[in-house]
Amino acid sequence: MRDNSSSPRAPGRGKIVSPREAVQLIREGDTVATGGFVGIGFPEEVAVALEALFLDPADDRPDSDKPRNLTLVYAAGQGDGKSRGLNHFAHSGMVRRAIGGHWGLVPELQRLALDNQIEAYNFPQGVITHLFRDIAAGKPGHLSRIGLGTFVDPRYGGGKLNARTIDEMVTLMTVSGEEYLFYKGARYHRRPRRQRHHGARGVNVRDAVNRHGRTQLRWSGHRPS
Repeated sequence: MRDNSSSPRAPGRGKIVSPREAVQLIREGDTVATGGFVGIGFPEEVAVALEALFLDPADDRPDSDKPRNLTLVYAAGQGDGKSRGLNHFAHSGMVRRAIGGHWGLVPELQRLALDNQIEAYNFPQGVITHLFRDIAAGKPGHLSRIGLGTFVDPRYGGGKLNARTIDEMVTLMTVSGEEYLFYKGARYHRRPRRQRHHGARGVNVRDAVNRHGRTQLRWSGHRPS
């Protein structure tokens, strides 16, 4: 997420902000990465606040300051198969591209992909998790043999899920005589600040039941320039 010093925040609170304050840091075209597994460890309050901000008719800021045309990146499935989790992102114009490791729990996001309204990719969950770490290290992407010979292999689709999705995010490479897949890294817009909200202490990584790869997520948002 992009830092914005003009965002409203109560004095003396440091980096601890409410979900509503946190999502106001997100701008048009930003890349947002989320963590969690089903409903555990997922920042539901933040997703709800982001959805509300996107749909708010009273938000008179310029379009460039609104959470529009986002790139969403996530590894494990995050949702309840109905309306929670990443389903909060499923509004026309909110997401431009989604790169996910599991689509089964996000039927509303699926609908946008099937209707060709967003660019959509499906990569292995473990690869995306390692990709977060490699982005944090300042690397251009992740090299792996995982996915060779499957629909993720660029010879068989490159993980693209619809006709709208045309950019090649996976490249076939030969290293020391062996085939590998190179997964291109994304550029993130600063990591989310620590958030604590009344009744939702699990949003704070420090108080969460499980980290679910969020250490790598935080690092990837602070990658070397």
